[in-house]
Parts: sequence; structure tokens; C-alpha cells
Amino acid sequence: MFKSSGTKEKASGGFGGREAAPSILSGDLKITGDVVGGGELVVAGTVHGDIVAKKITVAEGGSVTGAVEADTAMVAGTLTGQLKAAAVTLASTARVVADITHVSLMIESGAVFEGYSRRVDSIEQRGAPLPLALPAGRPAVTTISGTKTASATSGPATQGSVTTVS
Repeated sequence: MFKSSGTKEKASGGFGGREAAPSILSGDLKITGDVVGGGELVVAGTVHGDIVAKKITVAEGGSVTGAVEADTAMVAGTLTGQLKAAAVTLASTARVVADITHVSLMIESGAVFEGYSRRVDSIEQRGAPLPLALPAGRPAVTTISGTKTASATSGPATQGSVTTVS
């Protein structure tokens, strides 16, 4: 009845060999602290802390303040801090004030991005420390009549532009 066939199959992860379902932090949830997971995480609520996951989605209405590290990141809500992922997508509803380290970056029309974008050939091993300070020589962001502007810099980092919605 429960006889083994003699062959061993490799489980694809999760319980019982099934792929793990995404973890969802709903809109009414507020977390203060770090969130670490090995699978997919959807943030529709508020997180004040660092996040490490294989895939992260900050949903429209969701908010993260801290450092985020993932293989794939999709931001449709608000992100403040740092983002480090191989593939990053900023949806048209995204509001990002962060420095982004990425292999590929896609910014949809309408997204707001303020910070540095740094393209690399590969993302280092997970768990490597994220920089705690901004790079030296970073120009100040100046507010002029409700619109933010900044001077250009030279070097490997590029600076994103900001659109302020009144």
C-alpha cells in the first residue's frame, strides 16, 4: 500500500514537495522589524525594517522603509531606503526614494524614483552587508517650488529624476 518505488524524487521546496505559496503581508498589517524568507513575499501593508526574500513585490498601497534584498523585486507602492536585486521593476504607481543596485532595471512611465541606480554584472551572495552610508560626494537634493532637482554626477552611478505630485 505505501511501498516505495525505489527511486528518490527531489522535492521542489515547501512542504510535501510542493512549491511554497507566497507570503502576503496584508494592507492592515504593520511590522516593525526585519523580515527574512526564502520564497516570494508580497507586501501590501507597512514594514519598517530590512527584508530578504527570493522574490518581493511591494504592492500598490504597500510601504517598506529599510534595506531590501531579493533576486527579483517589483515595486508598485512606496520604498524608502535601499534595494538590491538582480531584476528590478518600478511600476507606474511606484514611489521610490532609494539607492538601487541591480543587474536589470525597468522603470514604467509615471513611476517616481529619487536616488542612485547602480548596474552591476551580478549580485553578490545574499547576506553580504549593505552599505550603511551614502556614497561620498553625493549632491544635495534641493526643493524648488514643489519640484525636486539635483545636479549630475560622474562615475558608475546614475541619478534618477523625481517628479513631485501635488
